[in-house]
Amino acid sequence: MIVVPSKYRFLFILQLSALVIAFSAFVCIAAKPCPETKAASGNKQLLLYSKNPSTWKIVKTGAGGKLIYSESTGAFKLKASGLSPRTAYALIRYADAPPRAEILARGVSDDRGSLNLSGLWRNWTRKFWLVSGEDVAGRAGEAGSLRAWRPDRYLFEEKPLGIDGVSLKSKERK
Repeated sequence: MIVVPSKYRFLFILQLSALVIAFSAFVCIAAKPCPETKAASGNKQLLLYSKNPSTWKIVKTGAGGKLIYSESTGAFKLKASGLSPRTAYALIRYADAPPRAEILARGVSDDRGSLNLSGLWRNWTRKFWLVSGEDVAGRAGEAGSLRAWRPDRYLFEEKPLGIDGVSLKSKERK
């Protein structure tokens, strides 16, 4: 037990409170970004995976990507890896109206099968896929159409956006 003379008690409590607040902030920052920090940035993330077209389960050793986007500004960045090298790809929004698709961006993977895309987009609902560039007709920023279906070459969203109650089963995430 700490004994503090009454004339210094207020000062002691003030210093102790400052230490507790400082320690709490340090623990929050050191462990991972605090929820308030993440919310303040306004960025959200959607993971893209290779999926087995027969079962639609995630292929654990397959290609993958991470789409970081801001609903408020519309800015997005996609980083994907494990793709076919030197191959054209298109990031599309698919709203279950075949063969229609909206094309967010196009690009070509590098020699290692990595791809970085970025741009602006406003409608962050439904499904987002990374498809073979030759399988979709149209230019980035415009409506397009799927002209081939080769899902073994695509990356599919972790879950559709803007649809309440939709989530992956825990088995599929492992």
